[in-house]
Amino acid sequence: MFHPYVATEIQNILNERAEMGIKEGVLDDGVIKLCSALAAQEHGDARRALDLLRISVQKAEQRSQNRVDTKHVRLAQSQLEYDQVTPVIKTLPLHQKLVLFSICLNEENGLRNISTGEVYRTYTEACSKIGTEPLTTRRVSSLLNELDTMGLIMARNVSKGRGGRSKQVNSAIPKAIDAIVLMSESENLVNEAAMGKYNLQGHL
Repeated sequence: MFHPYVATEIQNILNERAEMGIKEGVLDDGVIKLCSALAAQEHGDARRALDLLRISVQKAEQRSQNRVDTKHVRLAQSQLEYDQVTPVIKTLPLHQKLVLFSICLNEENGLRNISTGEVYRTYTEACSKIGTEPLTTRRVSSLLNELDTMGLIMARNVSKGRGGRSKQVNSAIPKAIDAIVLMSESENLVNEAAMGKYNLQGHL
């Protein structure tokens, strides 16, 4: 097992790499610091930091800019997130896509902290639009747990007093990624479901 690096160690690795491969004066002061901090926040992965630095330089070059600044690092971060998350979303099984679709649809309608009941209602509506038998509430609840484990949503348990416990769900997909479009492109049935009109709850 490799131990996760702390930000200062990652900074040292990046500084060495930059001295070898990047012309002097090209990087703004904050660039290496930001790449290191972002990578340390994640898993302390030096490779991630090196990817961030490499893509930051590419982003500056694509824009014919001579200096790399923290703006380019943010662009690189979005690019890496996109590259990581996109294949995961595209390869989800159909019902998992429909559950995620239901969450995204409610969020687009302005709902946050969506209850599992609300997710399930939209999900069954989507299933009926494509002529698919919906899964049970228990099965959908375990699909929500899997999506949470993958980092695509955040589900937290809330107590409903005497009504027992419920989950509140929010999407954790980066803003730059349109999950509904990705799922529609990779799955005709989701595309069909996305064409329908839904009876959604507004802002609470």
